[in-house]
Amino acid sequence: MGSIVNSTKLEKIIEPRIAAWFGVIAPIWGFMSIGISIASSPWFSWIDNALSDLGVSNVAPIFNSGLIICGTLASLFIVTLIRIERTSRLGPVLLLLSSLSLMGIGVFSEAFGLIHFYFSLSFFISLILSSIILGIHFTLNLSTRPLGIFTLLVGIVSLISCVGWAIVRSLGVAIPETISAFLAFFLFIILSIRMYRQNVKSIAFTRFTS
Repeated sequence: MGSIVNSTKLEKIIEPRIAAWFGVIAPIWGFMSIGISIASSPWFSWIDNALSDLGVSNVAPIFNSGLIICGTLASLFIVTLIRIERTSRLGPVLLLLSSLSLMGIGVFSEAFGLIHFYFSLSFFISLILSSIILGIHFTLNLSTRPLGIFTLLVGIVSLISCVGWAIVRSLGVAIPETISAFLAFFLFIILSIRMYRQNVKSIAFTRFTS
């Protein structure tokens, strides 16, 4: 009986209109946490630091909890995206992996050494690959081509910024990290609005035909 109740609650949480709000709140929450952390850390340098350095400083509770909450909300949104999106599951599943990895970055700060590095690497690789795969899928459909082009750009620009940093290494890794996160911010907002509108139209159509 308890499992049935829990299953019903979960279905309500990942109902598209609710999950779409998670997709909007998640990146806003994440950026607010990062912004507050940077504003409260006068020592932070875009040239010398990584964003993860904030996770082992005096603002660690704000920064790490922000990433965990952001990753959790984003994961709930993506689970719904996987359930309703008529596309190859690979793109959305990789996007889910990036959100779970973001949670891992918050849970396992730089103090955990290689574990933190692996979660960070997983986050950026899965985010880039999912953006490219989803971008190709959306671009092939005439009705979603503008979304596809933007999604492709998210993956390509993120890849170029990360590769460029790896080659030059004259600036802090916080810069390519922020570029990728900033692009992902808009991607999640757009996908969330799209999910919400599609669900509203579906409900309206169902009521009209019933």
